[in-house]
Amino acid sequence: MLADPGVSSLYLHIPYCERKCEYCDFVSVAGARGQHEYIAALRAEVRGLAMVLGGQPLRTVFVGGGTPGLLDLTLMRELMAEVLGGFDIVPDAEITLEVNPSSSSAQRARAWRTAGFNRVSVGVQSTHADILAFLGRVHDADRALAAVREVRAAGFDNVSADLIYAVPGLDDARWTESLKRVVEAGPDHISCYELTVESGTPLHRSVAEGRVRVVDPEIALRQHRIAVETLERAGYAQYEVSNFARDRRQCAHNLVYWRNGHYAAAGVGAHGHLPATLAPAFGLEAGPGALAFRYEHGRDIRAYVADRAAEPLTLRSLEWVDAGMRSEESIMLGLRLREGVRLEGDGVISEARELAAAGLLELNGARATVTSRGEDVLNQVALRLATHGA
Repeated sequence: MLADPGVSSLYLHIPYCERKCEYCDFVSVAGARGQHEYIAALRAEVRGLAMVLGGQPLRTVFVGGGTPGLLDLTLMRELMAEVLGGFDIVPDAEITLEVNPSSSSAQRARAWRTAGFNRVSVGVQSTHADILAFLGRVHDADRALAAVREVRAAGFDNVSADLIYAVPGLDDARWTESLKRVVEAGPDHISCYELTVESGTPLHRSVAEGRVRVVDPEIALRQHRIAVETLERAGYAQYEVSNFARDRRQCAHNLVYWRNGHYAAAGVGAHGHLPATLAPAFGLEAGPGALAFRYEHGRDIRAYVADRAAEPLTLRSLEWVDAGMRSEESIMLGLRLREGVRLEGDGVISEARELAAAGLLELNGARATVTSRGEDVLNQVALRLATHGA
């Protein structure tokens, strides 16, 4: 058994959606054709990972996509039974399912709870019909807010809602209205993401052809500030740039990412981050100086299924992480958190002092956190520190 004490999180990817949203760059397809074969392959990979990590208790499980809530309920139960039976799950583990309002119902919410989930993240995105249509969403505002209430009624005491800002046609007043309507629905956690134009998406083509004009960066920054102010007044603490929670309901799984922790991942499009000590379990030999490796399974569902039939732990691509890369990644990710990141090395701490003098950082010993001004130019601040921390 090659268990490592630093791996206690598992991500599973479900690629099926009712339709592909205009802005989405995740591995997903419209419809659910082939889901039985896919889940069989995913279960095989889960079994393989359980053999490698079976001695390590899981503290978080996250089933994302795609639209995992769209998955056939029998298949979902079988998948979760594979996870719960193959791994030791700690009593207070966070087990999250992503759902879209259009694929949610009171009956399905109860079934998800029975399957073992205790946290649901609902893709609300907006409470305005024209914005939802622009984004390619198939639900309306009433359905979105009803979904939040349905999962709560089904027994979920940890509910999150996602919103998107900086959308063409969304002014500050309507953005504020969306925030307030979602707050009234009572989720424990709210994520507010800036719309980004990803290469290869329908939105990218529309922008390239001049049919859509992206929102001015100053407007996007202003709407981010509106979210921070509105949600903090409503009792949600900003614990990461785009994420807000109350009653200590931060997303434990995503905190593993932002703290640059290790996690296993299964499914097409999934990305994992494991310590180098586990490389032999995947038929790999760690190179000199490697501390960890990041891997992924590619974007082709058929290839993923075929790979699992040959070898459940097949990897499509691999990147070794050495001390320098780990330091850079930890800084880039950790500065997104309100708790900040601990810096190591005279060069990076000297640079942090200069940024603190400019009002962009707060420095408490070796721990750096961005100020509100620093958050406005977070990427530049993080890049300056990462460059000196390598």
